[in-house]
Amino acid sequence: MSGQPTPRVAQKAAGGKGYGVYSFLGFGSPESGQRHFGVFVIPQGQAWSVTDSSGSVSNVAGPKTLRLLGSMLTELRIVVAKESEYIEVRKVTGESDILAGPHSLVQDPLLHVSCLVKPAISVNKNEALVVYRESDGKGGSKESDGKDGKEVLREVVLGPVLYKPKSASQWTHNFSWHGHDSNGDKEGLARKKPHALRFTKLMLAPSSMYYDVENVRTGDDALLTVRLMIFYQLESIEAMLDATNDPVADMINAASADVIQFCSARSFEQFKEQAEQLNRLGLYSSLTSVVASRGLTVSKVVFRGFIAPQRLQKMHDESIERRTKLVLERESEIQEQRLADERLAKEDEREKVRRQMEVAKAEHLAALQRADFEARQRQMKEQAQQELELATSRQRLEQESLAGLKESLGLAAADLASLLVARAHVPSKLIQVAGSATPVVHVDQ
Repeated sequence: MSGQPTPRVAQKAAGGKGYGVYSFLGFGSPESGQRHFGVFVIPQGQAWSVTDSSGSVSNVAGPKTLRLLGSMLTELRIVVAKESEYIEVRKVTGESDILAGPHSLVQDPLLHVSCLVKPAISVNKNEALVVYRESDGKGGSKESDGKDGKEVLREVVLGPVLYKPKSASQWTHNFSWHGHDSNGDKEGLARKKPHALRFTKLMLAPSSMYYDVENVRTGDDALLTVRLMIFYQLESIEAMLDATNDPVADMINAASADVIQFCSARSFEQFKEQAEQLNRLGLYSSLTSVVASRGLTVSKVVFRGFIAPQRLQKMHDESIERRTKLVLERESEIQEQRLADERLAKEDEREKVRRQMEVAKAEHLAALQRADFEARQRQMKEQAQQELELATSRQRLEQESLAGLKESLGLAAADLASLLVARAHVPSKLIQVAGSATPVVHVDQ
């Protein structure tokens, strides 16, 4: 030996079991499930169980230095759960614990049978989770488990929440309802079959479902399939849990009863004429009363049509074809008549416009003639006025002239009158008799 620590390795011939890695003078790294001789270092953050030759077991957490003489080291698993997880711990005593994350745990074989990391249940808005656990006396809906008389608390967890179990003894309600039957798709029918819809989270938002009520007979024995669409919403989870295990089955059974009652009271022709009544919610008295007692509400039921047997459907299709043809011919005739009426109306409108234009033209010509006549009348009036004024002026001048002449000549009134008459009428022959008396003039025209 030179004074330096020299690690030695020894193995047992039969598969290397029994001894494993050891170190007499230096520091070695432990190996899980092997026996160790010497000095070994347990790093920080690790945990190991030490089983000595007598069979006693002890746990060691690092950092730590061990001096071992044939003891077996087994690394212990560290179980870690993050914020969205939890740890389910099953103990050797039969008890179980729930450790909500974030949390870490060293799994001890002496204490724990298993330590399982499980994800928390994500419950979104408009969703609900129903869980059961033994009652702790803090209220809630209590029920008996029927065996030892223990009370069980039923809790409804509403979202949005990341739910982690509060105890290992609780369980989640698993729903099994009537759901879509894929076999009906081959025949083009919306059918429901038991236990086709399995889930744990309830949907609280308004929902809808298709359902076809098959083999419905009318009053004249016509066999029909009535197609429906039902809009519903879960209002009270507690009432639903207390009243039924499958509300979908209750709804389709009640809707079928209402449809059968409606069809059985009518013939096929009456059914076709009154089928739109199946869109009225008031017609579904059984459906509304059933869902009300189950904590649900139905807002609307839509009638999506009906399916008849092939022969009846063929007759119905032919009847529809004939009616459609007649309707099209009627509409075509009505359209032609309407077109002719519109043509006549347009011609009448054009004739009215033409007459209005002629009247307007005549009125315009009359207005022009009236304006021309009025202009001529004004011109003649002005001319007559001018002539009158001229004659008046001339007469005034003549009067002034005659007055001046009378004064200047000293004529008598009779002489002046004779002068004026002779001046106004030029005779063709003049005979004058003169004497001492007043002369008399005779004019021969």
